[in-house]
Amino acid sequence: MEKLNIAVIFGGPSQEHDVSVISAQQLMDAADIRRMNIVPVYMSFEGRFFHGPALRQLERYKPTPPGLREVLFVWDDQGPCLKAPDNRWRCGIDCALPVFHGPFGEDGRLQGMLEIAGIPTTGFSATNSAIAMRKDATKSLVASARVNVLPHVVVHANDLSNAQAVCERIEDRLSYPLVVKPANLGSSIGVGLAKDRATLLANLQGALREDTFALVEPQVQNLEELNIAVMYRDGEIRFSAIERPKSSAELLDFREKYLAREGSSKAGGEGKLGAAVAPSQGMLSLTRDINPDLDPDLQARLYDYAAKAFSILGQRGAPRMDFMHDKRSGELWFNEINPIPGSYGFFLWEAADPQVLFPDLISHLVDEALVDTVKEFDDPVPQAAYLLPR
Repeated sequence: MEKLNIAVIFGGPSQEHDVSVISAQQLMDAADIRRMNIVPVYMSFEGRFFHGPALRQLERYKPTPPGLREVLFVWDDQGPCLKAPDNRWRCGIDCALPVFHGPFGEDGRLQGMLEIAGIPTTGFSATNSAIAMRKDATKSLVASARVNVLPHVVVHANDLSNAQAVCERIEDRLSYPLVVKPANLGSSIGVGLAKDRATLLANLQGALREDTFALVEPQVQNLEELNIAVMYRDGEIRFSAIERPKSSAELLDFREKYLAREGSSKAGGEGKLGAAVAPSQGMLSLTRDINPDLDPDLQARLYDYAAKAFSILGQRGAPRMDFMHDKRSGELWFNEINPIPGSYGFFLWEAADPQVLFPDLISHLVDEALVDTVKEFDDPVPQAAYLLPR
């Protein structure tokens, strides 16, 4: 059987650029080369696409590897492909597999471009990716599916022109302490804890420097975080192992989640790939319990909420959903969904029952994208650019 050409796309102008590069290297290392030709495609900080063998050499990212060829995603007479702007180089593409975290790659913009070009793409569609990135929109949707979410207030950057009115509006609905976060960013970037009006205003200003909207919600007391990944396979929703992160901090922020070294609460290698390449560091070294001993009722509610949220948010790919649990009251709340989790959450699937190894997870994502590429227009059209993922 002829191998599939899989464009693994990563990088991008995001604060999570370095994490994206590392996740992509892990995925490309794990892909089944018996059925796939991996074609690495790097998105630069300027949003341009590049291809070249140096993309597989992590030590050459300083910050961008040398000797790369600029490429475009297009559909030509032979089908979807990567092509040099001068048409002197071409590579056919069967499927695109984005490995991004945060804006420009996980939020629907890249997915929309690929859908317009008619290129089958793994994971969420452009629409569902955009909804998943916007935390308050996500919460509204999953709440409509009878999934418990925290009460919250959304603040627009323009609202700070009357800071007193904003604070009063929040205080009328919520009680301190409050968590303040950008509404459109992932990985706890820009998250702060407000214990009074002064710190509320300071944290709002900080969050709104990162995004146009800020989300404010009460801090969960006696907090236990529980994360789980999901996929739709063989006619049913399947669940990964459950993950219970551990943190010494009041809030698990981006620095501790991705940059802390194993055995230390200090961050290492901020913004430098070379300081975060070892598997024992950063994302994979976060202290966590996998498949913790949970009350059966709590575990059943977690599965129920995860299935309902997955179904209404896209039922595609292998996203990870994060929940918050009050250990004293027993309440459980949906927090957010990560359409492209760090390292694609492979360690959660490898600890699942039944086990899904990383190569099999990648094959599932690709096969799903190829099968789900359907025509969404009633009238016949000559261009395959109108074949869009669901």
